[in-house]
Amino acid sequence: MAGLVRFALFFLLPVFVLILWMGGYLTPRVEPGYAETEANIVTGLKTAVVEKVVLKSDYEVDGTVTSNNNAKVSTKLMAKILDIKVKEGDTVKKGQLIAVLDDSDIKQNIKEAKAVLEELSKAREEALAGREAAKAGYEFAKRTYERFMNLYKDNAVSKQQLEEIETKMIGAKAQLDMIDAKLKQIDAKEKQVKAKLKYAKIMQGYAYVRSPFDGIVIKKMNDIGDMAAPGMPIVIIGDKDLRFMAQIDEKLIGNIHVGDQIDVFIETVGKKVKGTVVEKSKSVDPMNRSFTVKIKIPYINGITPGMYGKIKIPYRSEEKILIPESAVVKWGQLRAVYTVDKEGILHLTFVKLGDRIDGKYEVVSGIDPGTEIVVANTEKACDGCKIR
Repeated sequence: MAGLVRFALFFLLPVFVLILWMGGYLTPRVEPGYAETEANIVTGLKTAVVEKVVLKSDYEVDGTVTSNNNAKVSTKLMAKILDIKVKEGDTVKKGQLIAVLDDSDIKQNIKEAKAVLEELSKAREEALAGREAAKAGYEFAKRTYERFMNLYKDNAVSKQQLEEIETKMIGAKAQLDMIDAKLKQIDAKEKQVKAKLKYAKIMQGYAYVRSPFDGIVIKKMNDIGDMAAPGMPIVIIGDKDLRFMAQIDEKLIGNIHVGDQIDVFIETVGKKVKGTVVEKSKSVDPMNRSFTVKIKIPYINGITPGMYGKIKIPYRSEEKILIPESAVVKWGQLRAVYTVDKEGILHLTFVKLGDRIDGKYEVVSGIDPGTEIVVANTEKACDGCKIR
């Protein structure tokens, strides 16, 4: 019995105590959970509650400034271009000299025609002087013949004498008729030469190419030294009645109408003008599924045909969450914001951003409406910090 007591006292009891000690039953126990630590406090942060806003989406369309009326200024003369008085973009007045062509051949033709007319004038004078003499000779021969005819009837002269006088009268008449025929030839020749001279002067006028109306030089098609050809434009001039022409997707055919007021932004000169839709195509181009609109815009100094521009057409309304750019924190290739919970603790929350709209970013995902975020001085914020 004593041996059993010693065994329990010296062996079992120490083993039991060891088990209790290893199980932690002989030391103070800490309940499971998170140890409370005091968060860092930051100040100077500006926060705001994000909300959804209604945005009207615009459909942006490219287009080009054109003139309502364009003229391809050309000449009817085949000649070398000696001078071009304008350059692209110049404003011109009706009748203003645009280009000068070589008219040396025409000048020579005019000189020769005038010389021929002078010769014909001298020939006419000579023919008229000869006609007066021929007419006088014919009239004398005719009177003589009539006198001899009366004498012949009275048997005062012989038939032979009468025939001789008749022959002289016929010869005088033939000479007069020949001179009259020559005068007719001179008249016909003079008329022909005058017609050629008139045509040459008209063609000489085509050597001086002028603007058909007030407008703007859109494009210069030739240079000095080039050969101008009939019907081939030297310059293209557009009037100041400007239009903005655009091809618009067919899905917007019901969003724009004749009479609508639309802002037109001319990127080339950085100007925005108010325009009015004056023409809208009723058919859709099957090649690119679009229709054409023309918008009348005012003529403003600096805006010329051919310039590139844009218009925005109201398309649809959408609700979006927008946050200021100052609220966005860069985290490598990611973007995040600091959200604030009910206890004022900051949490770095990663977000997916969309378009940038008027200095703000659209939030696609990551935060919901009603979330409070830091919108300024984010460099002072830290994950887990507490704001005061």
